[in-house]
Amino acid sequence: MGFAEWLAAYRRLASRVVHVCSVCGRPMTSSFYRASTGETYCARHAGERPCLCCGMPSDPRLVMEIPLCGRCAATAVRDQAAVKRVLPPIAKRIRALSIRTTTPVRVRLVARDELRSHHPEGANALGMTISMGTRVLDLMVVRDLPLVQFGSTVAHEVMHAYLAQQGFGVLPPPVAEGLCQLLAYAWLRDQPDPLAAVERRRIAEDPGPVYGDGFRAARAASQRLGVRAMLDHVRRNGSFP
Repeated sequence: MGFAEWLAAYRRLASRVVHVCSVCGRPMTSSFYRASTGETYCARHAGERPCLCCGMPSDPRLVMEIPLCGRCAATAVRDQAAVKRVLPPIAKRIRALSIRTTTPVRVRLVARDELRSHHPEGANALGMTISMGTRVLDLMVVRDLPLVQFGSTVAHEVMHAYLAQQGFGVLPPPVAEGLCQLLAYAWLRDQPDPLAAVERRRIAEDPGPVYGDGFRAARAASQRLGVRAMLDHVRRNGSFP
């Protein structure tokens, strides 16, 4: 069979393949949507709230703090018993990245409304660390985050706790948040879950001047000097080298 015949046969076969919606399995509509994972779903789900983690339509039957699809909800960290179960390997990996708090910090799950009442980012916040001087008073994470987002948020907040306990003082927001996003990104890099790649991309492509630009500045500085030398510079100067 020559190339022209092969191409014609391929096109005939491709024309029989029906593109179906990843959510309902029905034939795809002429207009469709693409989630953060690259999966597509049809216009029949246009009015449904997206899953906070993967971007697919959330399951309205789930009673949770955040909108989630059934797949992401399966790994949601819902109570302190779940925190106790999933936190040790997260903490171990963070320590392996050379970030160690001087005293243990308890991770406390809270309702999203409680976090909103404390955090300047309001509805977009997933975690918060409250400190006074070098004392960490509270480390809060929103209840019901899927495991990948929970681990990423814990890593981010642990970096806030580390900066407080190590006496870095009050840093400019892009510096503080950039360092925290850098640790979250490093933790995500070692996770086999495909959603970890989605979270890494979200961090790396964030267009914001605080979290996004801060992360990119932190990553560039760590690549030039190494993490330890970069942190030493930030401690002395309050800025990235």
